[in-house]
Amino acid sequence: QVALQDLQSNSKIAALLPYFVYVVSGVKSVSHDLEQLNRLLHIARSLIQNRFLSLGSYVRSLIGSVLYCALEPLAASINPLNDHWTLRDYAAMLLSRIFWTHGDLVSGLYHQILLSLQKVLADPVRPLCSHYGAVVGL
Repeated sequence: QVALQDLQSNSKIAALLPYFVYVVSGVKSVSHDLEQLNRLLHIARSLIQNRFLSLGSYVRSLIGSVLYCALEPLAASINPLNDHWTLRDYAAMLLSRIFWTHGDLVSGLYHQILLSLQKVLADPVRPLCSHYGAVVGL
C-alpha cells in the first residue's frame, strides 16, 4: 500500500515512468496469476492518478494492458475457484478512469476502446468471461 501511495503522489518518478509502464505491460506473462494481475492493475491506477506525471504516449500501452485483463480468457479463469470476475470489473473501472482523465491526450482513444469492446462482443467464439469483460467495459 505504501508503494502504491508513493507511485500515486511522488513528483520525482517521471524519469522512471517508462519502466513502470513496461512492468504493467507484462500482464500477458502472468495471466495464470490473478494476484499478480491485480497488483499490476493497481500499479497502473497509481500511475494514472499521479498528477505530476505526463502519461502522453504511454496511455495506449496502459490501455492495452487493462483491456487484456478485462477481455482475454486468462489462464487463471480455467479454475472456477479463481475470482477473475472481480479482476475484470476492476479493469473496466480502470479503463473508464484512464479515458476520463487522459482521453484528451490521445486522439481516437474513445473509438479504439469501443472497437476493441465491440470486436469481442461480436465474436461468438469468445468465451463468456471475455463477453463479460466487454459488457462491463462498456
